[in-house]
Amino acid sequence: MTEETGVRELWDGTYRALLPWTLVPPDDLNGRCRESVTAALAVSWGGCDDAVLDAPGTEEQIHAVLAARTAYGLGWRDAVLGDVAARARSAGLGDGPAGLWAPAGRGGRGRGRPLRPTLRGDLAFFAVHPWASELELLRAVRCAVEADADDPRAALGALLRSAWQRHATERRGWDDAEWWQYLDVAALASWAVVALALPAPDPARAGADVEEAAEAAGPRDWTWAGTGLPDGFLDAAFHALGI
Repeated sequence: MTEETGVRELWDGTYRALLPWTLVPPDDLNGRCRESVTAALAVSWGGCDDAVLDAPGTEEQIHAVLAARTAYGLGWRDAVLGDVAARARSAGLGDGPAGLWAPAGRGGRGRGRPLRPTLRGDLAFFAVHPWASELELLRAVRCAVEADADDPRAALGALLRSAWQRHATERRGWDDAEWWQYLDVAALASWAVVALALPAPDPARAGADVEEAAEAAGPRDWTWAGTGLPDGFLDAAFHALGI
């Protein structure tokens, strides 16, 4: 098996494993994580009752919350993906989409500080599912592909237009990142390649090609106040993916 074949096979396996989780509402995903983190803290601290939760949090407590969240995420990842992540690491294929194949020690350990008046509020803020955002992207991909499974152009076009509509409302007036970064164009295109079974050996490279098309098509002064995706972008994206 070549490296390119191995990369695509692992992307496909990752997508299949995650797909059922796109049916779980985000609030439920985060709620399960928060419950697990709270239980871990109770074991570590000898209790985590209302008196603790309703008092202001400390930096030490927030560090513990983030460590418990990381442990929960890794356990969830390994249970859901099975041997996919281990195979990717053994083959030296990198951290994978959203770091799903990364070894346990990779990434920041999270040295946060309290941001809410109580520890309960900090738990609601910090103890969220580590891959909730990625699952949200997959949820959008699944919905677009289910609606137009036989027409890759229609599916990808609907996916990217809906991403614009969602983020233009949320981010209108923001200028700290490019529009295609807010839309997660690269990630959406990568997962769409997998979901549509397009013949790309490395979905990440395909997603990067679509992001480059977005950068080339988007005027430098393009803002959220525009009417939608820049003219020519979708055609350039279709060309980049050969559809």
